[in-house]
Parts: sequence; structure tokens; C-alpha cells
Amino acid sequence: MDPIFFTTPRMIFRKFEIDDLDSLAEISSEEEGSRYVGDGKPLSRELTELWITRSRLNVDVFGYGTGAVTEKSTGRLIGWAGFSRPKDQEEEIIYGLAQSRWGKGFGSELLAGLVIYARDQLKHEELRATVDPKNVASIRMLLKQNFKLSDDRYLGDPESHLYTMRIEQASPTVYKT
Repeated sequence: MDPIFFTTPRMIFRKFEIDDLDSLAEISSEEEGSRYVGDGKPLSRELTELWITRSRLNVDVFGYGTGAVTEKSTGRLIGWAGFSRPKDQEEEIIYGLAQSRWGKGFGSELLAGLVIYARDQLKHEELRATVDPKNVASIRMLLKQNFKLSDDRYLGDPESHLYTMRIEQASPTVYKT
């Protein structure tokens, strides 16, 4: 299996490598960047290593999962993205970038790539994303890609909004494969 899932004009989305641990641990330890991910707390190095191991296994078993996002111009790991399978819930699109890349269009470019990848390679019919309603930047990106708010109290939680998109409604920005 090709370790590269797709590329965008500025990024490569690929399978995690064991060597990604230091860079991913640095990103996943950012307090501000972790605020809207999982329980809102930064991950320890040990949990980051477990995440890489499980993500690699998911890719081997299912053909996709979460992986590394690297910047083409530097080769540096700048984030993570992919598709998670929360226990007893449907699959969700997820993404996160190093704070140093916020506000520069990387998130929108990455999300557009994930939408196209899900449509063209994975043949998904619907995409889902859960978002804290205070995460205005993520909500703006999802709306730009034609996601719609489906539930403003997902699983009864007022701090979890569910956004969905029928894949035939996908009209994301173009990226190179």
C-alpha cells in the first residue's frame, strides 16, 4: 500500500511513521491546539505513541484511518488528519494542525483534500464531523465545504455539534493527487 493518501498544493497526507513521534508529540502537547480535540487536554508522549501505533494498524486493517500531514516545502510534520471510528458511533472526519500553521489556509486546504479523498478513493456516501460550537474556525471551514449542522446537542452534549455532508454535495477546492 502506498504510504501517501493524497497531496494538496502545500501538503502531503500520509500514513504515520514511527519517526513521527517527536513531531506529533510536540503538536499534540500544545494546549491551545488540544482545546477542541478529545477531552480538551494535551496528549502525553506515551498516548501519542499509542495513537501512532493504532493509526498504523487501522490503515493496515481498513485501508485508511488517521495519518500525518507534512508540509511539502519543508518536509516537516505539521498536523494530523483522517477518519476516526469512535466507539459505538459512526466514523468521523478529523484533523488538527500545529498552531504555527493556523490562519494561513492550511486547514481549509486539508479539509478539501479529505473530502475529495473520501469521495474519490474511499467512496463514502456521507461525511460526519463533530465540533465544539466554540471552535469557530473549524465550523467556518466545514460550512465552506458544504457541511450542514445536523445536531446541536450531539449525543446530548451541548458542547458537541454534529456536521454532516452528503458526498454528492461535495464541491471542494481542487488538489493534486
